[in-house]
Amino acid sequence: MQRYIAKRLVLLAPVLFVVSALVFALMRLIPGDPAQVLLGFENTDPEQLAAVRRDLGLDRPITVQFVRWLGRLVRGDLGTSARTGRPIVALLAEALPFTLELAVYGLVLAVLIAIPMGTLAGTTTSRLADAGMQTLTLLGLSLPAFWVGSLFILLFSVHLRWFPVLSFPALWRAPAANLWGFFLPALTLAIPNAAAIARMVRASMIAVRREEYVKVARAKGLTEFLVVRRHMLKNALIPVVTLIGIIAGYLLGGSIVVEQVFAIPGVGRMGLQAIVQRDYPVLQAVVLLVTFIFVLINLLVDLLYVFLDPRIRYA
Repeated sequence: MQRYIAKRLVLLAPVLFVVSALVFALMRLIPGDPAQVLLGFENTDPEQLAAVRRDLGLDRPITVQFVRWLGRLVRGDLGTSARTGRPIVALLAEALPFTLELAVYGLVLAVLIAIPMGTLAGTTTSRLADAGMQTLTLLGLSLPAFWVGSLFILLFSVHLRWFPVLSFPALWRAPAANLWGFFLPALTLAIPNAAAIARMVRASMIAVRREEYVKVARAKGLTEFLVVRRHMLKNALIPVVTLIGIIAGYLLGGSIVVEQVFAIPGVGRMGLQAIVQRDYPVLQAVVLLVTFIFVLINLLVDLLYVFLDPRIRYA
């Protein structure tokens, strides 16, 4: 197991290198001049424009820019924001806790909603209940996050005043207020993911309910609840865990819409602002961070397989 983990961590280096090269090249294909964006489009002084480009290193060949940036990256220096001049590490340290909490909160809500719903649909003999679940999950997958988030704000924050409007206190200072303030954005993020997970749980439960060990468990006189919990659900969770791992990785970068709608100062919103402002160093750091966490999450999912199915072994 330790050898397998070490091998996966070693493979992380070339993955990050390829991603960094692609991101660095794609950033240069975005229309617009970062120096002109910083100066403002009304300022067309060529001397000032050349000075800003020189300060940003944009006057050098792209290969030289990439090698210099990669050298700083290896030393742990993500550089400074071209827009604000602040160290990117400090910017990420401020934004990452918001994104991590939103992603974890949304994933927990999605799992809590999806597993009971999918289990019920996969084990029920009622066609009406199964059709109802299928309709709900289809609706959850179809509704766009920006629309759902805006509706939640208007209904629950503006009209009913049940939730604060765009208020996100620190978790360690006011845990209850923090969880209450993050509930609507987390629920907005959870709805489509809960629908996808519930469909996978339903399909997996249908696949295992006719297995021999399920029939044997029933023949032993176990109640249906114990058959489902001890035998069916655990074996059905392997493909579900795979899907949850993929969703968890995408939540880090995919929460950009929710962060924008609810004005959450997270990594996704910071990346969006970096695109608009042509802040190349910030955007490159955001993409690398999301890639790194995504790979680590997939490694944890692979290790979780061993717990769910002891027959799985890694060399």
